[in-house]
Amino acid sequence: MQLEVNIKQSLALKMTQEMQQSLQVLQMSAVELQASLAEKVSENPLLNIEYQDHQVDFKKIEKMALLKNHSGSATSVKHISEDYLHTKRPVSQDVEDIEKYLVEQIPSNVDLSDIEKRVLLFYINNLDESGYLDVALDTAADKFGVEIESAEKVLRILHTFEPAGIGARSLKECLLIQMVETYSETCLPYRIVAHHLDDLAQGALKKIAVLCKVPKAEVQAAVDFIRTLKPKPLQEVASSAVEYVIPDIIVDEVGGEWVVSVNRKHIPTISINEYYAHMMKECDDETKKYLKTNLKDASILIQGLEQRDQTLYRLARLLVEVQTSFFEKGLAALKPMRLKDVAELLEVHESTISRAVNSKYIQTPFGVFKLQTLFAKGFLNTEGQTESTSHIKARIKEIIESEDSRKPYSDQKLAAILKEENVHISRRTVAKYREELLISNSAKRVPYS
Repeated sequence: MQLEVNIKQSLALKMTQEMQQSLQVLQMSAVELQASLAEKVSENPLLNIEYQDHQVDFKKIEKMALLKNHSGSATSVKHISEDYLHTKRPVSQDVEDIEKYLVEQIPSNVDLSDIEKRVLLFYINNLDESGYLDVALDTAADKFGVEIESAEKVLRILHTFEPAGIGARSLKECLLIQMVETYSETCLPYRIVAHHLDDLAQGALKKIAVLCKVPKAEVQAAVDFIRTLKPKPLQEVASSAVEYVIPDIIVDEVGGEWVVSVNRKHIPTISINEYYAHMMKECDDETKKYLKTNLKDASILIQGLEQRDQTLYRLARLLVEVQTSFFEKGLAALKPMRLKDVAELLEVHESTISRAVNSKYIQTPFGVFKLQTLFAKGFLNTEGQTESTSHIKARIKEIIESEDSRKPYSDQKLAAILKEENVHISRRTVAKYREELLISNSAKRVPYS
């Protein structure tokens, strides 16, 4: 048996405690960082935390910066019949506590037993984020020991509350609730939703006209009205699932120059507690060891915060230089840009830029955007220039808005028009972008004349 000694050289990156802390802090959004700092201070006696006087209360932040997903159809509603204009509408977006808002609507003039009131509260507490009832009637009946008819009676009371459609168990029921108090069950929109909702979803308006035995124009007016109803009762009302948005970077134009600042208004100031720092000179060895460990952790945390600010500032300055047209004209002027390209320009690792971009927002003259938005993908046109996906989407929307509504463009035609403008993308890609813009296909954009 022969023994050999082999020497092998290799490179490995060892993550120091300082590096790990800096990367963790860099990856956090302003909201996450604020919560993390409060936790760190509670654990480390050597840390002082000082909140700025002008910090905004989170309830106000919730009302100012709540992100909402606006769903809807690209179909115009300009030609809605005036017969359908006075239906019940959703409540204002100013509602902060939907459960409290609903409880306040429990009628005092209706003779409800204590059990029925408890069932009603049970329903209110079991609404999903869209406003639909997330529990079966038989479950409620079994839980409170009542007949199914009694459980259904209580649900009908909830259906009279605002926003219209609250407590529905399906899309059909949600839409019918929004119409039932204003229109009879014989009106055309009600009949279409009640009996032909699947055909409506398929855009088979001609079939609906035949089945309902009414002129095509009446079907079109009814369908246009139905599209103004809210498929999700709480889609415009603040719900329990709130995402707080605080811009981490602010870019303003001052005197013709772009001014970049890292937003620390909502992040408290962290410092070393001098009292405990001086104690280390006089205390016993065990206490001294404990304080030294905490002093090191505090110093690393403060260093990480400073590094976060420096990285975000350098990143923001570079974005202003590379994406100047975006800050001047908006999303349509966004240029394609990769994380890798920015990392090379800033001479840092790509993962560092990825962490810096993660969950961060930037405030611009055109509004607040996710920082990730500025890293747009793109296509190379025939002239050797790169077009961003945001620009292409904006162009698709413009073309569709200017089309002849009686002869809407197919996805293939849209691709052909873009090709004439030196942008080569496939029909499938056009369809994907159109759907992301919440625009129906050409068959569903055809109105009846």
